[in-house]
Amino acid sequence: MIEQLDYMDLIKLGVSSLATLMGVFLSWYLKYKYGEYKQKKMYKEITNSKLIQTILDQLLIDYNCQRAFILQKHNGGKYNSGKSIVKLSTSFESLEEGVSTEFKEYQNLPITLYSTFVENVIAYRGTYLSVDSVDDVITRAFFTQRGTKSAIVYPIKKSSEVIAMLGFEWTHTEDDLAKSINEIEKKLKSTCDTLSKLL
Repeated sequence: MIEQLDYMDLIKLGVSSLATLMGVFLSWYLKYKYGEYKQKKMYKEITNSKLIQTILDQLLIDYNCQRAFILQKHNGGKYNSGKSIVKLSTSFESLEEGVSTEFKEYQNLPITLYSTFVENVIAYRGTYLSVDSVDDVITRAFFTQRGTKSAIVYPIKKSSEVIAMLGFEWTHTEDDLAKSINEIEKKLKSTCDTLSKLL
């Protein structure tokens, strides 16, 4: 009987030790695997962000505009009914020297308030040769508060869903855009396709 108890205690001790070793190994493995995954993901996001910023900086020069920006769509909480609040926030901005940054002022904009503006952009009608002549008051206010005379805003889509909007603003004269609008619009589709892979 004593030998049986010792044998049983040894089995329990062995199982307990094995479980402890497995737990330590599993803990190490998960930290290694997912910690490394998170670092790679963060590195990729930083690399993509730098690339997006470089693209915007170059387009600012190419299009001779004063401000280039990306507004990204995101979830902004929930209404009391449980329905999600969809918002837009400026995630990238490139500026000509001497032009004010609007990055901080244009965060968490409810899409419901800017519905006409967003609908026009989605339908590829986001070209505003003269902001002063825009019919929609909210769209006009969005640009005039930023000192914009002319603008183009184009949708960035991923699998036919709009995930963001790419915009260019001219704060000088409306003529700046009228001269080169066709060339800009031809290039925007491929630019937005590239950006959709990076966002």
